[in-house]
Amino acid sequence: MIRALFFDLDGTLLNDDKRISQANMAALSACRAQGIRLFLATARPPRLDKMLGWPPEILQLFDGGVYCNGAVLQLHGQTDCFYLPEKVACDVAALAPSFADVNFALQMPDNAHAFLHALDAFAYAPWGIQPKDVCPLFGAPFDRVLKILVFYNNLVDAKRCLPLELVQQLETVCRAQAHFWLTDGGRVVQIVPREAGKANGVKQLCSRLHLSRSEAVVFGDDHNDLEMLSSFENSVAMGNAVPAVQSAARFVTRSNNEDGVAFALCHLLDLA
Repeated sequence: MIRALFFDLDGTLLNDDKRISQANMAALSACRAQGIRLFLATARPPRLDKMLGWPPEILQLFDGGVYCNGAVLQLHGQTDCFYLPEKVACDVAALAPSFADVNFALQMPDNAHAFLHALDAFAYAPWGIQPKDVCPLFGAPFDRVLKILVFYNNLVDAKRCLPLELVQQLETVCRAQAHFWLTDGGRVVQIVPREAGKANGVKQLCSRLHLSRSEAVVFGDDHNDLEMLSSFENSVAMGNAVPAVQSAARFVTRSNNEDGVAFALCHLLDLA
């Protein structure tokens, strides 16, 4: 019996306009009506009201979630955070001057952020932050870093793939000490603590809810979802998912622009 659903956001529950379609919303509401609990499992931080403009009626559909790729867990009003080793954060930041055209971002508790390059004015809203939330990269508390992102421009408008030399150096720094993913078609590196990761986060929430893994369904599309989909027997890859994620999933649905979540839920749960 399915008792909980965990959704990635970008490329999964959200379409390319960063919205939940009407069909997907109807499917979520139908699941709630059946007593199925809904959770997020996203690389984004928790402030989705600011990042995506979600009103209370959308936020209230979800009982908690796995945020920042598992560096932040929320359930029953409680928030747990996991931090990168200070040395990893310092070593990643030390690479920044050698790749001055690439931006480095550190995400910390209470929506605090640090950037190598200041964001353009239009980009603060999609990040869900204000200039007062930001400090310079080398003024950040490196012992309080939840997640690191590396990208071009403002991230929201990144079109270039990251240099292979930088990707390789970052992966070497993170080896055995942090989770490292190259996502978004090679345009973004994401780094979180080793004890984080979406798979670990979903497992922890299931344990706290006294759910077996067979009672949960997980949805995703990119490399940072791969471990999560590989860890649960009820796993759904989007039609737009990268090939490795599709291969790991039990079920492949339609794309995020074709109401893929609603299509999968109708088949898996016999929603009317």
